[in-house]
Amino acid sequence: MAGQLGFTLPLLVILGLESLTGVLLLCPKPLNTPAILLYRSTYTQIGATVFYTIASLLLLLMITPLYETWRLYQTAGMAADNGDATTLKAMLSAGDSEQQQAATMLSFTLTASSLALMFFLRKLGAVLAVCDQQSASETAMLKQVEGLQSEYARVADNVAGEEPAGSAATTTHDAQPGGKSEEAVAASKLSDEEVAQMRKLVSSLQEMNSTLSCRVEKANRAHHQAETDLAAVRTQSKGLESEYDRLLAEHDDLKRQMQRAGMAPTGILTPKKDE
Repeated sequence: MAGQLGFTLPLLVILGLESLTGVLLLCPKPLNTPAILLYRSTYTQIGATVFYTIASLLLLLMITPLYETWRLYQTAGMAADNGDATTLKAMLSAGDSEQQQAATMLSFTLTASSLALMFFLRKLGAVLAVCDQQSASETAMLKQVEGLQSEYARVADNVAGEEPAGSAATTTHDAQPGGKSEEAVAASKLSDEEVAQMRKLVSSLQEMNSTLSCRVEKANRAHHQAETDLAAVRTQSKGLESEYDRLLAEHDDLKRQMQRAGMAPTGILTPKKDE
């Protein structure tokens, strides 16, 4: 039992840590940020390697209790079929009892639970990370919409304030014919020019927004293409390095063969590998 306790204790620690991170994921946003970042890092190259390594170890630990359970039932079944009561009693006295079977099943249950909870929490962390990104994008979009609404309201207020001034100037001109007709016409032209300028400003801002959006999209496509090209160059570089190492080893082998044959490799250039 002490051996089984020492075997299940690390599993209990792993399961406890996974439960703690799961509780942190279910907490509100300021508290679940470290857990989200932790599980989001498992989708990187290094994080995925560490994650799948731990999962493989847990899978091996899960196979061990299954083998032990199968061995116990197989031995007990053979002893019962053969009618060998002495062998069966020896098994029970040696420790292959119901308590040992229960401890084996406990180890299997803990290992399977830890393995399943790892993948579940990883997926949950990825979903929460996507939700946070969408929430940040929505917040930025709402701020942009509020800015456009405030700009539209300001333009509408300017237009609404200019219309009563134009109607008052028209009323004054009708009441006093031949009075200030030129000033009313100038005021009317000035208000039309302001409205045209504001409309032109809004139109230019919309064009600028569309232009910047196109530039951002092109930059994203160029960045993705650059990452793809960089990965291809790295793969090609690794292949060339492996081929160079192979040729260098073959050259050294041929050089040793020539030395054993008594031929001096005087005319052969010795390549120097970059350090």
